[in-house]
Amino acid sequence: MPASVLLIDDEVLVRRGFRLALEEAADVVVVGETARAADGLPLAQRHRPHVVITADVTELARLRTCVGGGVIVLAAEGTDEQLHRVLTDGARGFLLKRSSHEELLAAVYAVARGHAYLCAEMTGRLLDRFEILPPPEEADRGLGLLSERERQVLVRMARGRSNDEIARELYLTCATVKSHVSHILAKLGQPNRMHAALLAQRLGLLSRTA
Repeated sequence: MPASVLLIDDEVLVRRGFRLALEEAADVVVVGETARAADGLPLAQRHRPHVVITADVTELARLRTCVGGGVIVLAAEGTDEQLHRVLTDGARGFLLKRSSHEELLAAVYAVARGHAYLCAEMTGRLLDRFEILPPPEEADRGLGLLSERERQVLVRMARGRSNDEIARELYLTCATVKSHVSHILAKLGQPNRMHAALLAQRLGLLSRTA
């Protein structure tokens, strides 16, 4: 089933751009768009979209009750305080309006499946604060050890794909994907796939061809 999305933003050009980007994906459908959260509530109640992408957080709590996956907040500029506030209020994703096409789709796929997603810029800021990943120079060296196929698997891990989904997309067996994941974690020096996925986001790997 395609992931259904409702867009809320008072900038018409932003909505139009995001809608065009989303509708390029065969497995995403935009069920509606509006400028204000107050007007988006009846649309959300009617369509019950998997994801709401909104720049207006005034009705965040109420929008949450109308979606199958969650709400992605869209911001012109992100601050630590703003991120903390919207996550505390129940947002499952956070994007900047300058986020890439790849990040937009990755966020929609992840949140539609019930996961969370932060854009690379905000992820990097959090990771730097808590120092749970290696510095960029060391991480780049780790990426250099990956084969082309391992990089393809890592990108899909960062997009929230399961092993089964990666296997289907890359025409591999699930056992082969599991083997690639093990090699990726070893080469990057990461304890689990979540850390590896965060590292890929931090380094901007989603914006590269894979």
